[in-house]
Amino acid sequence: GEEAADVEALMDRLGVEVFHRIFRLMWALDVPTVAAVNGAALGGGCELVTFCDMIIASEKATFGQPEIQVGVYPPVAVVTFPRLMPHTKAMELLLTGAVIDAREAERLGIVNKVVPAESFEEEVSGFVGRFTSLSGAVLRLTKRATLQGLTLPFEEALRLSEDLYLNQLMKTEDAAEGLSAF
Repeated sequence: GEEAADVEALMDRLGVEVFHRIFRLMWALDVPTVAAVNGAALGGGCELVTFCDMIIASEKATFGQPEIQVGVYPPVAVVTFPRLMPHTKAMELLLTGAVIDAREAERLGIVNKVVPAESFEEEVSGFVGRFTSLSGAVLRLTKRATLQGLTLPFEEALRLSEDLYLNQLMKTEDAAEGLSAF
């Protein structure tokens, strides 16, 4: 009875901690991340793809957090959805568990680009290709500067961005070469 409940609670806690470790690692990851969705991204899958920096989706992709319908809420999505879309829409999706299609996700700013399912792989390759020709060091520093200032007041975020720009970015060979070429 009581021991079984304790074991179940511990397993739930461990499962959440293990799953959330993915997001903590992704948050610390300086490399830009792109999710490619060609089907249903629901529950934890939706949390995972919407935590990426960019999303390309096929026309047949769907997104949703149906957890509320089974008596729980999605811990990551309750933090990230209000940062990704208008508060009212985030609340509607989280509190109803509604599933939206790729076009609605694009309209809300969750998805960067919706492409035909028939050319999905080519489109994903082209989308990712726009970044592979750029400096990895500059991409990483740009991501870091963007995320570190996300929830800070403007002046503090700008000071951190300036510090990163002057003390790390400008010391890279890529910045020196790029500015010279420009």
